[in-house]
Order: sequence, then C-alpha cells, then structure tokens
Amino acid sequence: MWVSFAPEFRLISDFVLGPRKHYVATELVKITDRHLSNLKSLFVTDELKFYAKALLEKYGKLVEFPKTGKKGRPRKPAIVLMRISDVLRLSKTNKEASEY
Repeated sequence: MWVSFAPEFRLISDFVLGPRKHYVATELVKITDRHLSNLKSLFVTDELKFYAKALLEKYGKLVEFPKTGKKGRPRKPAIVLMRISDVLRLSKTNKEASEY
C-alpha cells in the first residue's frame, strides 16, 4: 500500500494498492499533485529508487546542453529538478533493525 497524506491538515489524500514498482510510484505522485496542487508537497520516502524517478518525471525539466564544438559525442539531454525548494519538500527515512 502506498499512502499520500498532507501532514499540515492530518489528511490522507489518497492511497494506491500495488507492488513496489515504478508505475505505482508515478501514479501516487500524480494523484498527490492533483489533490495538493496549490501547496508545496512534502515527500517522505524509504529510499526506494522508484520515488526519485517518479518525482523527476513530474517536477523535472528536460535540459539540452549546448554543443561545445569539440570532437566526440555530444552530452546527452538530462532531466533535472529546477529550484527544488520552490516545488516540493523532500525527506527520506532510513529503516534499521534495533536490538534491545
């Protein structure tokens, strides 16, 4: 189960049932953005790599690098987050087993 909530309002905005796959993370980010479009979203993750890909797809911009005129293959375009603090807040948790 993937859960999206707004901590300021103590509100669960939506949830998605599914495996820990990229398409489920993308769906959750899309739904969260639709419900909280006027607010700066907070994303807290457990370091699953699919969150980063889904957030880049939603909030990233494709940047094409200018040609340098040097020999060799040109640099590939990349998707980057522009001014991340204006768009969202991001945090991650690290789960570790504790011993008594």
